[in-house]
Amino acid sequence: MKASLIVLVLGVLVAGAFAFRQQSVGIRGRLLCGDKPLANTQVKLWNKNKLGSDDQLSAVKTDAQGNYELSGGVGGILGMNVHFKVYHDCDDGVKPCQRKVDLKVPDQYVTRTSEVQKWFEAGTMNMEFGFPDEERSCIN
Repeated sequence: MKASLIVLVLGVLVAGAFAFRQQSVGIRGRLLCGDKPLANTQVKLWNKNKLGSDDQLSAVKTDAQGNYELSGGVGGILGMNVHFKVYHDCDDGVKPCQRKVDLKVPDQYVTRTSEVQKWFEAGTMNMEFGFPDEERSCIN
Protein backbone atom coordinates (compact mmCIF):
# COMPACT_ATOMS: atom_id res chain seq x y z
CA MET A 1 0.00 0.00 0.00
CA LYS A 2 2.77 2.42 0.96
CA ALA A 3 4.74 1.61 -2.22
CA SER A 4 1.63 2.21 -4.35
CA LEU A 5 1.15 5.62 -2.76
CA ILE A 6 4.77 6.57 -3.43
CA VAL A 7 4.47 5.47 -7.07
CA LEU A 8 1.24 7.47 -7.42
CA VAL A 9 2.79 10.62 -5.91
CA LEU A 10 5.87 10.30 -8.14
CA GLY A 11 3.63 9.81 -11.17
CA VAL A 12 1.67 12.95 -10.38
CA LEU A 13 4.87 14.96 -9.88
CA VAL A 14 6.37 13.77 -13.17
CA ALA A 15 3.11 14.46 -15.04
CA GLY A 16 2.97 17.94 -13.51
CA ALA A 17 6.55 18.67 -14.53
CA PHE A 18 5.81 17.66 -18.14
CA ALA A 19 2.58 19.66 -18.20
CA PHE A 20 4.41 22.87 -17.27
CA ARG A 21 7.39 22.30 -19.54
CA GLN A 22 8.90 25.13 -21.54
CA GLN A 23 7.60 26.19 -24.96
CA SER A 24 9.51 28.33 -27.44
CA VAL A 25 9.01 30.12 -30.74
CA GLY A 26 11.15 32.19 -33.11
CA ILE A 27 10.51 34.45 -36.10
CA ARG A 28 12.82 36.30 -38.45
CA GLY A 29 12.47 38.37 -41.57
CA ARG A 30 12.85 41.80 -43.13
CA LEU A 31 10.60 44.86 -43.29
CA LEU A 32 10.49 47.35 -46.14
CA CYS A 33 8.67 50.60 -46.73
CA GLY A 34 8.29 50.59 -50.50
CA ASP A 35 11.77 49.86 -51.84
CA LYS A 36 13.62 51.08 -48.71
CA PRO A 37 14.50 49.10 -45.57
CA LEU A 38 12.27 49.88 -42.60
CA ALA A 39 15.08 50.54 -40.13
CA ASN A 40 14.79 51.16 -36.37
CA THR A 41 11.22 49.80 -36.27
CA GLN A 42 9.80 48.22 -33.10
CA VAL A 43 8.73 44.58 -33.47
CA LYS A 44 7.42 42.37 -30.66
CA LEU A 45 6.48 38.77 -30.04
CA TRP A 46 3.49 38.20 -27.74
CA ASN A 47 1.71 35.20 -26.27
CA LYS A 48 -2.02 36.01 -26.13
CA ASN A 49 -3.37 34.15 -23.12
CA LYS A 50 -6.92 32.84 -22.88
CA LEU A 51 -6.94 33.76 -19.16
CA GLY A 52 -5.08 36.62 -17.52
CA SER A 53 -2.80 39.13 -19.15
CA ASP A 54 -0.76 38.53 -22.31
CA ASP A 55 2.99 37.80 -22.11
CA GLN A 56 5.54 39.79 -24.10
CA LEU A 57 8.07 37.18 -25.22
CA SER A 58 10.56 39.43 -27.01
CA ALA A 59 11.04 42.92 -28.45
CA VAL A 60 13.69 44.35 -30.78
CA LYS A 61 14.14 47.12 -33.30
CA THR A 62 14.95 46.29 -36.90
CA ASP A 63 18.54 46.89 -38.05
CA ALA A 64 19.61 49.36 -40.76
CA GLN A 65 18.51 46.89 -43.46
CA GLY A 66 15.10 46.25 -41.85
CA ASN A 67 16.06 42.78 -40.57
CA TYR A 68 14.76 41.35 -37.30
CA GLU A 69 14.99 38.13 -35.30
CA LEU A 70 12.86 37.45 -32.23
CA SER A 71 12.55 34.41 -30.01
CA GLY A 72 11.02 33.65 -26.66
CA GLY A 73 8.96 31.25 -24.67
CA VAL A 74 7.03 30.39 -21.54
CA GLY A 75 6.30 27.36 -19.43
CA GLY A 76 2.73 26.21 -19.18
CA ILE A 77 0.07 23.60 -19.70
CA LEU A 78 -1.76 25.34 -22.55
CA GLY A 79 -0.12 25.88 -25.93
CA MET A 80 1.01 29.37 -26.82
CA ASN A 81 -1.02 31.68 -29.07
CA VAL A 82 1.85 33.70 -30.58
CA HIS A 83 1.42 37.05 -32.30
CA PHE A 84 4.03 39.14 -34.14
CA LYS A 85 3.41 42.88 -33.83
CA VAL A 86 4.96 45.67 -35.91
CA TYR A 87 4.76 49.34 -34.87
CA HIS A 88 5.69 51.59 -37.79
CA ASP A 89 5.24 54.88 -39.64
CA CYS A 90 5.56 53.61 -43.22
CA ASP A 91 3.23 55.42 -45.64
CA ASP A 92 1.67 57.19 -42.66
CA GLY A 93 1.95 60.89 -43.48
CA VAL A 94 1.67 63.12 -40.41
CA LYS A 95 -0.86 61.05 -38.47
CA PRO A 96 -0.24 60.80 -34.73
CA CYS A 97 1.13 57.60 -33.18
CA GLN A 98 2.12 54.55 -35.21
CA ARG A 99 0.46 51.95 -37.35
CA LYS A 100 0.18 48.66 -35.45
CA VAL A 101 0.00 45.39 -37.35
CA ASP A 102 -0.80 42.18 -35.43
CA LEU A 103 -0.06 38.91 -37.25
CA LYS A 104 -0.64 35.40 -35.86
CA VAL A 105 2.38 33.07 -35.99
CA PRO A 106 1.34 29.59 -37.18
CA ASP A 107 1.06 27.10 -34.29
CA GLN A 108 3.43 24.58 -35.88
CA TYR A 109 6.36 26.91 -35.07
CA VAL A 110 5.76 26.61 -31.31
CA THR A 111 7.78 23.72 -29.86
CA ARG A 112 7.80 22.15 -26.39
CA THR A 113 11.48 22.89 -25.90
CA SER A 114 13.53 25.62 -24.23
CA GLU A 115 15.32 26.51 -27.48
CA VAL A 116 13.75 27.36 -30.85
CA GLN A 117 13.62 24.20 -32.98
CA LYS A 118 11.77 25.53 -36.04
CA TRP A 119 12.10 29.20 -37.02
CA PHE A 120 9.19 30.91 -38.75
CA GLU A 121 10.78 32.54 -41.80
CA ALA A 122 8.48 35.52 -42.39
CA GLY A 123 10.39 36.68 -45.45
CA THR A 124 10.33 40.28 -46.68
CA MET A 125 7.18 42.29 -45.95
CA ASN A 126 6.39 45.65 -47.50
CA MET A 127 4.62 47.63 -44.79
CA GLU A 128 3.06 50.05 -47.30
CA PHE A 129 0.33 47.41 -47.59
CA GLY A 130 -2.83 48.11 -45.56
CA PHE A 131 -3.34 45.13 -43.25
CA PRO A 132 -6.80 43.96 -42.13
CA ASP A 133 -7.63 44.96 -38.54
CA GLU A 134 -4.68 47.38 -38.44
CA GLU A 135 -4.77 49.75 -35.47
CA ARG A 136 -2.90 52.79 -34.20
CA SER A 137 -0.69 52.71 -31.12
CA CYS A 138 0.85 55.59 -29.20
CA ILE A 139 2.43 53.35 -26.54
CA ASN A 140 4.71 50.59 -27.67
